[in-house]
Amino acid sequence: MYQKVIKRWLDIICCGGAMIFLWPVFLIIAVLIKLDSKGPVYFKQKRVGIHKTHFYIYKFRTMRTDTPKDMPTHLLKDPDAYITRMGKFLRKTSLDELPQILHNVLINGDMSIIGPRPALWNQYDLIEERDKYGANDVKPGISGWAQIHGRDELEIPVKAELDGYYAQHIGFLMDVRCLLGSVKSVLKSEGVVEGGTGAMEMAAEAERDTGIRCSGDADGKKIYILGENSYIGTSVENWLLKNERKYQIITIDIQKTGFKEFRFEKDSCVFFVAGIAHQKETSENRKLYYRVNRDMPLQAARKARKEGVSQFIFMSSMSVFGKVTGIITPHSKKEPTTNYGKSKLQADRNLMKMNGENFRVCIIRPPMVYGNGCKGNYQLLRKLALKTPVFPSVKNKRSMIFIDNLCDYIQWLIDEERAGIYYPQNQKYVCTADMVKAIAEVHGKKILFIPVFNALIQKIKMPLIEKVFGNLVYRCPLKKANAVEDFYETIKLTEKVK
Repeated sequence: MYQKVIKRWLDIICCGGAMIFLWPVFLIIAVLIKLDSKGPVYFKQKRVGIHKTHFYIYKFRTMRTDTPKDMPTHLLKDPDAYITRMGKFLRKTSLDELPQILHNVLINGDMSIIGPRPALWNQYDLIEERDKYGANDVKPGISGWAQIHGRDELEIPVKAELDGYYAQHIGFLMDVRCLLGSVKSVLKSEGVVEGGTGAMEMAAEAERDTGIRCSGDADGKKIYILGENSYIGTSVENWLLKNERKYQIITIDIQKTGFKEFRFEKDSCVFFVAGIAHQKETSENRKLYYRVNRDMPLQAARKARKEGVSQFIFMSSMSVFGKVTGIITPHSKKEPTTNYGKSKLQADRNLMKMNGENFRVCIIRPPMVYGNGCKGNYQLLRKLALKTPVFPSVKNKRSMIFIDNLCDYIQWLIDEERAGIYYPQNQKYVCTADMVKAIAEVHGKKILFIPVFNALIQKIKMPLIEKVFGNLVYRCPLKKANAVEDFYETIKLTEKVK
């Protein structure tokens, strides 16, 4: 009822009302297009509609008239060479889509305001992927669920899956979410790649050339780091390269390169650090967490074992325990509450089943990692330390680890070819108030620490409060000494203050 009747009437009412206010905008854009370049004001192109029927979509023309017909922008060698000056502005602001309100939604009814973005008639890869999710059986739209989750930045499989999610959850509230998200995306120009998706494709080509990157001594021990540009992976690479011992580091972006495009050398070490974290978890991205945090490391481990790799190191997390406060030992119950923690725990358990004499599996479960350039909770504390004039003087204890200490620990695991589950942390527990004080001091800022509300804060049972002021520590024996023991020094190094 909603899709066949109500949705259509809402389209007519909304688009009819919009045109009362938009006709001057249409007129101004038309004049500017004619002044900017030769050719018609409108551009029309064959697209795929509901049930894979064909129709013509209308847009304000943003490219020269000699641009190859019926070719997706991402397939053009140099899309910027074809986009007009006015076209760059229209594409960035999405104003080139305005004619669809009048012609495709209001008059012809080929499209709706919200729905999967219509594919070109010859984008067979996208059409085929959408078939898997039923996304070709709903009316296409000016904007949709995929558009507010990345637009030009999305790869085809991801875009099709998001379109499928919309098709399965189509309804009034879903359309309202998409509409509000579209307004936000347009205002912020989120997901728009300058010069069209062709610029993104050219950038991807350049990235593919460095999808497998080697550094260090070619005769040294081979270390494969799976997860290019990750904070911990890059830090470990830099740490190993500056060390006296010789290593050759092969860094691989597995999401772009693919497992079939390289082969591990026998007796080498694989360090799997790729993962999804620091994102707002939703029902839509749940599958992504399990695909990247669980399935991909298992696939990499099977390949590594088959090809004679001697050690496989997996970067897990303290989140597998699911605790906000408490004391953690290796025997503590594991009750993760997030998709991140659950996916990591499932990966841990499956990987440890592969551990053996000739294939040593090493799981690392670090607490909060901090260091120069780090992401996550440290940055929240940093902002607080630099802005707040007062802070509670709660004396809590948290397990944390400075990035250099973690890198040093990982090098020890590699050199010793260790197997098992490890819980690296600084030599001493960290107090949140002490960390805030140290951050402020290295920047010359003074904070007044007050004990007035300490007792009240410690009684509040809210996850955020407990995370900041509660006790959460590993009670696990350290296997070795860390690289930097002085806490204040680690904060100076993190903040890059001499």
